[in-house]
Amino acid sequence: MLVTNPRRINHEQLRILAQNAKGGITHIYLHWTAGTYDQVFDDYHINIGEHGELYLTCKTLREYKSHTWRRNSKAIGITLCCAKDAILAYKCNPVYGAYPPTMLQVEQMAIAVAILCHELELAINDDTVMTHAEAACRDLYGPGQGDPDMRWDLYMLSGMPETRALRPGGVMLRKKALAYLHGMLRDKLLQPHEPKVVQPELLAA
Repeated sequence: MLVTNPRRINHEQLRILAQNAKGGITHIYLHWTAGTYDQVFDDYHINIGEHGELYLTCKTLREYKSHTWRRNSKAIGITLCCAKDAILAYKCNPVYGAYPPTMLQVEQMAIAVAILCHELELAINDDTVMTHAEAACRDLYGPGQGDPDMRWDLYMLSGMPETRALRPGGVMLRKKALAYLHGMLRDKLLQPHEPKVVQPELLAA
């Protein structure tokens, strides 16, 4: 469902939301809306506008949203506002038409993943952070698997700005997120987590 006048948030607000959701989230799924740049949908917790704007469509990141088939419990859905009329052409090459993912959207998604995973204490890997295309491939409704409800969100992306060549979207976004996380920790924009101390068992008297 379309959202009118969505609430815009910044990175610090996103960090606080993630801190409040810690312990209740195990996965993050990455999408696009298949709409225009100015359409925000409430199927996702966070929408990202054409110029990297962050829009919140929930009160808490623990709120249940229907964004990824059979994978919505304890999961956050983040989406790019783009990809209206996009198609997969010959040999699964994407044709984006008038609303391709922008460089600012891709970078902002990676930053959001870095902040969320740090505050939620989730690793950034292909088990915890997946594009809808990757989740769909695992659940047999991805590109080339013959399902009429096939999903291919972020299946392939340009490696902006490093290269214009297409690369697997999930691999690229996770690599960018890890780089942003390391940079934010280095610049002390995020606080490192204290190492967990395992308490030794008390010896029987």
